[in-house]
Amino acid sequence: MTGLAALTDDWLRGVAAAGFVPGVRARARAALHDLLEEFVAAVRAEPFDPAPGTRIGAELVDLRMSAPPVIGTTVHLFAGRLPALLGDDSRGRILELLDRLVTGFVAAQRDAAVRAAEEMNRSEKIHWRAVQLDLQRQLQQAVLHRPDTGLPNEQHLRKTLADLGEGRLGLMLLRVDRYDELTEALGHDRGARLLTAVARRLRPLGLLAHLADDLFAVLVTGTSGPDDVLKVADQATRVLAPPFPIDGHRLHVTATAGLVERPAAGVDPGSWLHDARLALGWAPESFTLSGPARPEGFAVFDPDRAEAERRRHRLAADMPSALERGEFLLHYQPLVRLADRAVIGVEALARWRRPGDAGLLGPGHFIQLAERTGLIRPLGRRLLEDACRWGAARPDLLISVNLSPVQLREAGLVGDVADILHRTGLPAARLQLEITETAESLRYRSELAALGALGVRLALDDFGTGYSSLAVLTALPFTEAKLAAEFLLGAGRRGVLRHIIDACHALGMTVTAEGIETAEQESILRDLGCDHGQGFHLGRPTPYS
Repeated sequence: MTGLAALTDDWLRGVAAAGFVPGVRARARAALHDLLEEFVAAVRAEPFDPAPGTRIGAELVDLRMSAPPVIGTTVHLFAGRLPALLGDDSRGRILELLDRLVTGFVAAQRDAAVRAAEEMNRSEKIHWRAVQLDLQRQLQQAVLHRPDTGLPNEQHLRKTLADLGEGRLGLMLLRVDRYDELTEALGHDRGARLLTAVARRLRPLGLLAHLADDLFAVLVTGTSGPDDVLKVADQATRVLAPPFPIDGHRLHVTATAGLVERPAAGVDPGSWLHDARLALGWAPESFTLSGPARPEGFAVFDPDRAEAERRRHRLAADMPSALERGEFLLHYQPLVRLADRAVIGVEALARWRRPGDAGLLGPGHFIQLAERTGLIRPLGRRLLEDACRWGAARPDLLISVNLSPVQLREAGLVGDVADILHRTGLPAARLQLEITETAESLRYRSELAALGALGVRLALDDFGTGYSSLAVLTALPFTEAKLAAEFLLGAGRRGVLRHIIDACHALGMTVTAEGIETAEQESILRDLGCDHGQGFHLGRPTPYS
């Protein structure tokens, strides 16, 4: 490995600087390389056993590389560079092996000293103890501090949080935005100096820790509420507002902040960092550090929002197995002809009967999750097939099924619909697919045309929400417009409704009004010539067998 060869060379140089390198230099390098490979193998071994660290420390002494600074150089190099080569998840193993390495090194030195002169005087023992303490301090420094900025690292911060058990605390995580882009443009050396300069300005705000290249933490003690941490965020905008002079460049940086404030007692250190990172994820990258603080650039941890997110994650994780178990089902809401109140069809509405939940979950709880996770195609296909099979046994009804805009992007959608119609025996003319009026869905003209060519009806759902116009509809194969329920809520809408209904009729489209809740609304829509209606006043969704 190129990285290990470079680390070996730096290790040899460090050993040489610490003291005499015995024998031929090439032989000494080969011996160090072998020890480094032993160390890496021990890190990667399954199951993990830190014992080889003791042997490696002793072998350093046996190679006569036994000057005390050798172990300090070894700890600094291994703790600072091996996690980048082996992965951050190896850091704990590396530190445990280094602890054993120090023990083995110290023990071997002691044994060698005992063999060389068994009668060691008091002053030599005092000196030896001082060396041992110094080595321990070096290890402690390497374990609990960042090598680039020298600031406390995440492990140090966790220890500090665990020790602060009274009063209230505030924690701010501050991420330098687009740091990777800066280092790519300016070089890693300048990027490292920028981080050091940022740390220098943030240090007076509280206990400062450096958790990752672009991530700092400020711990504020003795707070009385979230406003105290917000004040620290405001101070951060002021101290970081001036540009950073780096090698002739005047760098303006922005950052994003996540804040947590609460009583310290009874809270695990990991929870502080988890919740602060969660809040950091909520905050968009607009916390401008070259101007006034903007509230949209940082976020304060909200337990209710966090619980809602956890619930969404649980739902997303449960959805694939729920689909296999048949927990998704359909309720059917009547579509009524307003002229004579005859039921001419139904809309199939998705529900999730989830074990442990009271009642049923409506589509608002899971459809977007299905879209984000890619489950919408198998879920949509299953529900469409269930609706068509149910409708095939009821020859007088139109079956209307919602189609997600994400499904329109699927290359196999048209084939899926044709296959389902063939297998269930539902005539294409009795299937209506509802496409929600969004800017995205109206872009898929060829897909809509292909669906129309199958003979199915296409309804534009939530018509009137602002994305389409009647001019657009002339180029799309919609056979029905479903008026958004919002049209029925406001006063003075009668003229607008009449205009829309007449225009849709002129285009050869039928019109369905959604969300009819009162007899008055039904009467008005009937008088305006609206063809069909849907809503709780006319019939609620029902799990027909």
